[in-house]
Amino acid sequence: MRVIFITLLILTTEYLRVMKKTAVLLVFLVQTLVSAQSTFPFDVVLTPITISGLPGIQSYAAGEHNGKWLIIGGRLDGLHQRQPWQAFDANGHNTYMYVIDPVAKTYTQAPLSGFANDSVEAQLSSTNANFHQIGNLLYIAGGYGLSSTSVHITHPRLTVIDVPAMITAITANGTVDTTAYQSVQDSAFAVTGGKLLELDGTFYLIGGHRFDGQYNPMGHNTYVQSYTEAVRPFTVNGTFPNLSHTFDPYMIDTDELHRRDYNVTYMTDGSETYITAWSGVFQKTANLPFLNPVEVRDTGIAPIAGFSQYLNHYHCPTASLFGENKSAMYTLFFGGIAQYYYANGTLTQDNDVPFVTTIGLVEKRNGNYTEAEMSTEMPGYYGAGAGFFPSSVLAQTGAIFLADSLGADTTQIGHLFGGIKSPAQNVFFGGMTNASVATANIYEVALVRNSGLSVTTHDPNDRRLAIQVQPNPISEKLVVQLNSPSAVDTHFEILSTSGQLMYSTSVPSKLGKNTMDLGQLNLSSGTYVLTATQAGGFQQRISFIWK
Repeated sequence: MRVIFITLLILTTEYLRVMKKTAVLLVFLVQTLVSAQSTFPFDVVLTPITISGLPGIQSYAAGEHNGKWLIIGGRLDGLHQRQPWQAFDANGHNTYMYVIDPVAKTYTQAPLSGFANDSVEAQLSSTNANFHQIGNLLYIAGGYGLSSTSVHITHPRLTVIDVPAMITAITANGTVDTTAYQSVQDSAFAVTGGKLLELDGTFYLIGGHRFDGQYNPMGHNTYVQSYTEAVRPFTVNGTFPNLSHTFDPYMIDTDELHRRDYNVTYMTDGSETYITAWSGVFQKTANLPFLNPVEVRDTGIAPIAGFSQYLNHYHCPTASLFGENKSAMYTLFFGGIAQYYYANGTLTQDNDVPFVTTIGLVEKRNGNYTEAEMSTEMPGYYGAGAGFFPSSVLAQTGAIFLADSLGADTTQIGHLFGGIKSPAQNVFFGGMTNASVATANIYEVALVRNSGLSVTTHDPNDRRLAIQVQPNPISEKLVVQLNSPSAVDTHFEILSTSGQLMYSTSVPSKLGKNTMDLGQLNLSSGTYVLTATQAGGFQQRISFIWK
């Protein structure tokens, strides 16, 4: 992985349209790639899962019970169209609830019908709602879409769903349980593109905006838009389905909270759990993503100074891990859309803010933040509007995993589902918007503990070659890195775990750091031992997984 410290930044101001971008510009960053390794001890492995007939859905609300997912709302199409009459049209509304079982590889659907209040039905088919589950209850605030009178609004409503009851009704009868909910109308809940989380009994409705009317990329007078520029705390009292709510004083920051469509995660230092809002759009002085995160606590908000998040700017799946022994917090970001990405090893700026394949990692250790790119990439331009479903067995409070407690080999931590899949980085311009789709892709997410053998210098007294393979597991070709004490041939052998010789070759090595492509190998899935040998007694073995 690459650890990023920016030493020189060349920027130009290119203004973006209301909901997307308008200019194409590549700007390269002069950067320092730090030799010190991240302390994150894992590689990421994505394994596809297919469920026949499951429709693609993006930007939905979701709950979970006993390993089954409840999917509500979202869109059935890809990136929104440029034409106002096509953007966010009725055909793309999700008017069903879905229950997905990723283990059994089955799904059940039920139409959104029968609710006593048509406004509730309309909200539950909206996109980019703010949602959070506590116990059996899923809280859904706001969301953008068609109202019960067929006009586009941000829904001024909080709806609470009994997740187990709803899943039972859908799987047993193919119908929704129209008694397993409670809903209340309040204009303070009219937020889309924000995030809803809870800390110590208080909900925090963070950022986002209210967008009423028909989307228009040219800024014509077909809508009214206002960013909340606030964190709206509220408490919920009573017993479901007789809940009541009370808003506390807002936390307002007209600059730092002028953002939407971002990622929010729980963070901890081992003694305190808090919330961090990552990136998002748009800056007040430039229609570009924010590069600084914001920490949210019950005492207020605090922008993170001295750190810039260059990767994974729009909403995408995230996973958080706390390394208790190293007192480090790790946050993984899976693909999506970003202003920056790597191209041939160079951090590249594109003010069109394209789709990316990056799996990013932000590490907070001893109060300091660093950002890295994982060696594994997303399977295409995928991740925007997708969700991460943590494994219920491993999930801690706030879906934080304890990294030090994960197994020594491979640990499945959850699944990715849905989102937008694009055939290219930039499809908003040039009439290519309809080429993107809402995908039904599901990927099992596993963490493989890496060997920790990566070093950047060679000790002449060390008889090892400090070899490593990245990524590990490998699915395409074997690329080996090593530090050579001299310019000699390196002999490679690959053996099965039973000792059978599977492959051998010799490759010329130069003094110092080498990267050697051993190509596509005819190996079955499994674990193998790679041995590298040089004259003078230099030899080292490491294991790798071929998938």
